[in-house]
Amino acid sequence: MPYTPPGAPGFCPAGISLDPTANVISLVQAETRRQDDLRIAHQNLQAQEILRLDDLAKLREQHAAELRIAESAGIDAIRPVDQGNVTRASEVAAAQATALASQLQVSAEALRAQVEATRITTADTLAAALSPIQNDVSVLREVQFRQQGEKGAVTDQHDLRNDTRNFVVALMGVLILAAVLIAPHIH
Repeated sequence: MPYTPPGAPGFCPAGISLDPTANVISLVQAETRRQDDLRIAHQNLQAQEILRLDDLAKLREQHAAELRIAESAGIDAIRPVDQGNVTRASEVAAAQATALASQLQVSAEALRAQVEATRITTADTLAAALSPIQNDVSVLREVQFRQQGEKGAVTDQHDLRNDTRNFVVALMGVLILAAVLIAPHIH
């Protein structure tokens, strides 16, 4: 055996010198196996991660579908309630409109009755006030007619003018009196 100084490549303490190539080859093969094993483990880990992500995506999709169904059911449940509220509100509005219409009719009828009563009272008051005036006008006419008969034909024309004038004045007096009596009753 050839002499190898201590610490030289291939030195073995037993004094046997090994070929460094076989040792290196063995180490390289072990390293290669280790890298292959790591690569396979990494591929397995990636495949498991992909499966996990696929399962998670399916689970999220299923949950989203369940949420959509639940939300749709909730909306479908709310809709009849809203329709019922709208129906109820329209019924209440119709009832209020009917009540207001009947109230308006009663109020209008009461107002008509009050106006009619005021009209009758005013007419009676006016008739009572005008009756003496009308009697006086009749008496005046009689007197005028008697005076006309006593006067001659010449004075007939003159009296006719006076009668017309007196009649117009009396009529105006009656109208003014009627206006004075009616005015306080008109609102």
